[in-house]
Amino acid sequence: LIMPSMLRLFASLCLLATSISAFGVVTPSSRLSTTELAMFGGLKKAFANDDDLGKAQNAGLSGGPNYNENVTVNGKAVNKAVVGQKVSVVANAARVKISYNCQNGECGTCAIKMNGRKALACQATIPKGKCVIETP
Repeated sequence: LIMPSMLRLFASLCLLATSISAFGVVTPSSRLSTTELAMFGGLKKAFANDDDLGKAQNAGLSGGPNYNENVTVNGKAVNKAVVGQKVSVVANAARVKISYNCQNGECGTCAIKMNGRKALACQATIPKGKCVIETP
């Protein structure tokens, strides 16, 4: 006596076996030892390295960061200030407190003097050459 649930299970297994063979799945018992779908075989080289591109280049900065050793904040020398770095980051590294409100350069709370000119610490960047920063 076969129960209806056993018949459904048997039918499901037969359908699964038919589906697998229809898509050409290579099983370990077959003559090939790979486990790729035959219908997607053209994609197996899609992620291979392209020899036409040449040798891979270093994605980092060529020659490293451009340091400015002539930066002072309120008379304190700042080591390893990077040209183009925000003044707010450099002042923080020198442990100099600057008040900020908007971080957009709209409020003027972070006004400083850089090389004798007014600037906003949240917007100004470290230039090449001598850089003297004075905070209020």
